[in-house]
Amino acid sequence: MFDQEIYVTFLWTVSGALLALLGSTGIFVSLLVQRRVERLQDVLEEFLELPYFENKNLTGPMANLVRKYQMYYLFPHGPSQTLLFYLDFTLALIGGIWMFVLLQGLQPPLGNQLVIQGLLLFLIAGNFLLFRRLLQHSINPTGNELFNAIIPPPDQLRSVSYLSRYVNVSVRSMIQQARLALVIQPDGELRLKEELSFDDFFYILSAPGLALWAWGELRLQFPADPITKKPVPLQRNIEIPLAGTSAPALSETISSLTITFWIFALGEKHPIQYRFILDREDGGFHSRPFPENTVQSQIVYQVEQKKLRILKGMELLTGMSAFLDDLWWDGERYYTQTPAKGVPCRCLRMPEIR
Repeated sequence: MFDQEIYVTFLWTVSGALLALLGSTGIFVSLLVQRRVERLQDVLEEFLELPYFENKNLTGPMANLVRKYQMYYLFPHGPSQTLLFYLDFTLALIGGIWMFVLLQGLQPPLGNQLVIQGLLLFLIAGNFLLFRRLLQHSINPTGNELFNAIIPPPDQLRSVSYLSRYVNVSVRSMIQQARLALVIQPDGELRLKEELSFDDFFYILSAPGLALWAWGELRLQFPADPITKKPVPLQRNIEIPLAGTSAPALSETISSLTITFWIFALGEKHPIQYRFILDREDGGFHSRPFPENTVQSQIVYQVEQKKLRILKGMELLTGMSAFLDDLWWDGERYYTQTPAKGVPCRCLRMPEIR
């Protein structure tokens, strides 16, 4: 049997050594985080500079930069689990040593002073838990609001509203790289095609030739890769159903259609206006490449409590007057071919990757 005093002294020494190792681990993690933040900022700056080359198709380089950003953002699963296991084991061991030593020194009678001492021990334990959580989020910042303000998660790089609100970037230039196109399939379904899956914006679509109006919030969610289990921040060549048109509207007498598409992003006050010209092709309609797009300064809008309010330029959206109370940022897509009745339909078809 060890001498009680020597054994307790030994435990205190071991506890101090473990705390020193824990501090070294914290320094190691902080250096990793600093290096990751530097690389992520470099990739983010490069990503935001690309859209200004409007005359070039940069969908490939932009998609590659997002994947590169995710590579630096996500810490490898194996090392991160090892670090977290070491962190948990060390904290549990230190806590166990301290509890053993304190129990050895516990002396009756138990009075009010023990409550104060216990409260201090509780605060110390809470501080250790906060330290553990901070290191955990430093290793894997996914879903952590503290680090998201510094290094946004990869899926935010496809968010038009995020880039518009927090980064000095041109929404029009960013959207232009998505290479938007409209298609009406033979069954009458109207689809929006994107070469890059930008989302997180509100849209209003007007097709006078079809007596069609469509609106809603475009928000995409991609499942994790089935093999690697890694999140997918961006997709290529995606089609989003926006509305269903009636068969009489697609009669053979119609050879072309003109559709106006407005994009409303958070942090802006004027929408981006696209003017698509669709020609009949393969039993349906396909928009011509390079549609006209501009900032529609005649329309002024504001977003309040997740609802779009048109402050100016309602004369350009006369068909939407019956639906002003339905312009919610709720992640849903709506349309109607009977605007006078004021009864919208909900588009339930899911986006598809081609």
